[in-house]
Formats: sequence, C-alpha cells, structure tokens
Amino acid sequence: MIKLIATDMDGTLLKDNKEIDREIYELLPKMKKEGIHFVAASGRQRPSLEKSFEGHLKDVTILAENGAYVVHNGEEIYASVMTRELIDFITTEIRKLDNVGILYCGKHCCYTPNIQCYETLASPKFHYKVKMINCFDEIKEEIIKISLVDPKGASGYSFPILEKILKGKVEIAVSGFDCVDIVNKGVSKGNAIELLQKRWNITPEETMTFGDNYNDIEMLQCAKYSFAMQHSEEGVKKCANYVAGDNNKGAVVAQIKKFVNI
Repeated sequence: MIKLIATDMDGTLLKDNKEIDREIYELLPKMKKEGIHFVAASGRQRPSLEKSFEGHLKDVTILAENGAYVVHNGEEIYASVMTRELIDFITTEIRKLDNVGILYCGKHCCYTPNIQCYETLASPKFHYKVKMINCFDEIKEEIIKISLVDPKGASGYSFPILEKILKGKVEIAVSGFDCVDIVNKGVSKGNAIELLQKRWNITPEETMTFGDNYNDIEMLQCAKYSFAMQHSEEGVKKCANYVAGDNNKGAVVAQIKKFVNI
C-alpha cells in the first residue's frame, strides 16, 4: 500500500506554463483520508509552494529549497542553514561567471541584486516572496540555499564550472535549463524524503515519487514507485522505475489514480 507520495513541481505537477494540474486538489483530501501523506518537493521556496496549494495546506507537506527546508502542518521540522563563510565563498565564485543572476534563499523570502531575477520570480507565474538588495549584509535572515540563473543554459556553462570548484563542499544540481541550486553538503530532496519516511514509519516500498530533473534523482531513488517524466533526460529516466507521461496532460494525477485506489 502506498503511504507517501512526493512530487516535484516545475515540469512535473505543473504544466509548462506554470499552472498546476487542478485535479490534484480533488485528490488531496481523499489521500489524507486514506492515510497517504502528500509532499510537494521542489526547489521553490516555501511561500511559492504554499501559494500553489492555497486552501489545501492541511493536506500537504512542504519540502522546499531542494530539501533544505521541510514544513508539516505549518511547523518547521527540518532546516539546513548555510554558514557565512560558505556563502561568501560561493558568491565569490559565482561573480566570476558572465551574465548570471544570483539568488539568496531564506526560509521566508529570497534576495537578489539582479533585476531580471527579481522581475521573473515576482511574476504571477512563480509567486515568489523576493526582495531587491544592493549587498548581502542587507539580509537579516538565515540562508538555506543559493541559486543562480544562467541565460546561457546552466548545463552547458555555469554548472560544469561550479561543480569542479564546489564538489565535496556542497550539493549542486541543475534544477531547470536556466538554474543551478546550491545547498549544504548532504542536503537533497532524497534525504528529506528519507527523514519523512523515518518520521512516519514508511518504507520505500510504500512510497511514490515524481520528478523530471537531476535534482530529483535522490528522491526517485527513495521509492519503489518512482516516475521520471516523459521529457526527462535519459540520465534521470535511468534512476526511475517508471516513466510517466506528459506534464501538460496531467501525467502525475493519472499515475496516482492508477496506483492508488481513491
């Protein structure tokens, strides 16, 4: 019996236009009634995820910032805070790159000196709580993730450069064509799912996960019922036991209904 379902958002539960598959709202109370925990597992921040599930938060656990921040029933149950020394080191290396925007992610807001990042994330597509800053010292809350937006395409430019420099010091992953996410060593969606499995006494054989990108791999490996999306790269599909359909055609909801009797 499946007792935990975790899904990525962008490119997975969300359509390409960033709209959520609204049929999930009908399934949430049914899953809860059957004792199934539903987890929104994303590189997005908590406020953005809570906006997506507005009116349904009692039925959803928030796994934000690629596993660096987990909230259940409004209560923080896990957070991985970055040191100032590490933040300064990462910032220095990112500033060496051409034409990339940096984003500092706190538990409640994110901060950027880049106007393009600000305008994109503040748009209705993302619903981010984001503030413009001139320098890092203006930030008054703890930072749990650093991201960069790379117009050249992260996989081909910024990611391979930063991976060589930061390997062993942090967890770094491409979380979309334009983005690189950096969190503390040992932080991942997979480790966060394992924390929840232990908390709720749930096994991988009772777990279903959905993802489409490399930051989803550890999460996919935590579940017997692991689904890579149809458009995922082969490296992601190899880490899943199943391939779901098109995120624009409700593939996540369709697979949940297929495997869970609700």
